[in-house]
Amino acid sequence: MENEALSIVDQRTKATYNLPLSKGAVRAMDLRQIKRGPEDFGAMS
Repeated sequence: MENEALSIVDQRTKATYNLPLSKGAVRAMDLRQIKRGPEDFGAMS
């Protein structure tokens, strides 16, 4: 299916992220946008 995405709500910040799915998987690099603040490295898998 084209344009599939996964919505994630970060309970720490209440921010919502829409990460694209490719063959049912999220790219590890896309997780890096999930951060507590500008100095945070971002989520990792």
